[in-house]
Amino acid sequence: MRVLFVTNYFPPDEVGGAEIAAFHSCHGLIAHGLDASVLTVNTRTSQREDTHYRLQGVPVHKISHRPFSVSNALTQTFDPRVYRDVLAELRQVQPDLVHIHNVSGATLAPFVACQRLGVPVVLTLHDLWLLCPNNMLYQHDGVLCSPAEHPNGCRRCFRHYDYWADLPRRRQIFSFLVRHVGFFMSPSQKLIDLHVAAGYDPNRFRLVRYGIVPGLAQPPARSPAREIVQERGLYNSLLFAGSVVEIKGMQTVIEALPLLFRYLPRFRLVVAGSGDERFLTALRKFDSSRVLLLGRVPFREMRALYSAADLTAVPSTWYDNSPMVIYESLLAGTPIVGSRIGGIPELIEEGETGYTVPPRDVAALAEKVIEYFALPAPRRRAMRRSCTQHAREQLTLERHLDRLQEVYKEVVQV
Repeated sequence: MRVLFVTNYFPPDEVGGAEIAAFHSCHGLIAHGLDASVLTVNTRTSQREDTHYRLQGVPVHKISHRPFSVSNALTQTFDPRVYRDVLAELRQVQPDLVHIHNVSGATLAPFVACQRLGVPVVLTLHDLWLLCPNNMLYQHDGVLCSPAEHPNGCRRCFRHYDYWADLPRRRQIFSFLVRHVGFFMSPSQKLIDLHVAAGYDPNRFRLVRYGIVPGLAQPPARSPAREIVQERGLYNSLLFAGSVVEIKGMQTVIEALPLLFRYLPRFRLVVAGSGDERFLTALRKFDSSRVLLLGRVPFREMRALYSAADLTAVPSTWYDNSPMVIYESLLAGTPIVGSRIGGIPELIEEGETGYTVPPRDVAALAEKVIEYFALPAPRRRAMRRSCTQHAREQLTLERHLDRLQEVYKEVVQV
């Protein structure tokens, strides 16, 4: 089977959970003998680019366009340049199936191109862009939207990050443009439930967890990550990995820090990521030996950081789908304290591989962190073993690829 992946970004550019997941899927399929390649296309760059490269054996065709001089909801919904790019790629590659990932910045043109040529399509949903212009069902005051309400838009969207194609009757238009999709794949049941509540047919969805590759990469000899690994055991360390932004719950962590410093000896927060300056400024007010700001850490160095941490915080405030941070942390044997929201609880076995707390609940977050560090050492070691065992049994790349190919066969046979 020949599969073409289409996405707005791909490593090494803009490496987040969605991009990492897409890379592992494509790389794994190639290792299984499938003919797979990637077209990454977007319209948000400063210059036109059309290049080919290979990333660990994955062939990638990268196409970038400058934004239109006048950008509006219509051009953010359908870009004729992307449509022509995808048509050309389809005719060149002649795939049996197209697997689309995120299209923010690429518009819905890839779906129209595939339908024109009659190429079967599956779509992995990493967030809620089919339902909301900010991809999150998240309002500017932090209130979460109900997917069954405001089908024509609430006009109260959180607009600090991605915000695109705010059309009248947006959901209906988007639903029409993706009608050719054979199956929507989601790594969490919660994301499926949200789409079904918004009116999508539940029979069009398939649950496909992400997959992760075992193995521990060591950071370079001279790097902040290396220093933290060498200091393992000297501190009670909590790791926050990812974007330092509102929706990832950094404000909750900041407000919990005084409690954690008061009740935990040798406590240290390690932040691997960049983001909003207001949060970074607040973090810099703490003792730099107790709050370490590493900035963006290369992906190949992150696994050593997860392994060196005692606990990983995932305090999201939105319907976080299936954070790769949790997969990576569990594989490294590090328990999670995460928000009871989105797909996060689906990945955590309460008291065995971590804890869940209500989002934005500072006291609950601090209580669970303190509770974990108060456990006897043998119990903490047992939790770490449970994390690794769960990841190796339930979240493997092989398991993901088997499920992915099952869905591919369903679509191609239809």
